[in-house]
Amino acid sequence: MSETEVLILTILLAVCAALLLVLVLVMIHSARSLRRIERSLTSRDAARESAASAAGAAAPRGEFEAFLAEDPARQLLTKAEQFSSYRRWRQDNGLNWSKP
Repeated sequence: MSETEVLILTILLAVCAALLLVLVLVMIHSARSLRRIERSLTSRDAARESAASAAGAAAPRGEFEAFLAEDPARQLLTKAEQFSSYRRWRQDNGLNWSKP
């Protein structure tokens, strides 16, 4: 092998090693982020369950709470989506003052 071929192979090997190192670092960062997200979701679910058990002990205070209690999936919606669904629910149940 000539001296230029050895130099080219050395550079190529260094570039491959650097790319492999970057890939490993990205995977470690992703794993940490996923663990953090998982912990956040677990703590949020625990807080929601404790709130649900506390809310289950007391009767719903109003129509909006009754609306949310009918379908637990509604609590996962954004506030804007919850209120628009609530308006439709009130209209469907005849709770609005407007004429149908």
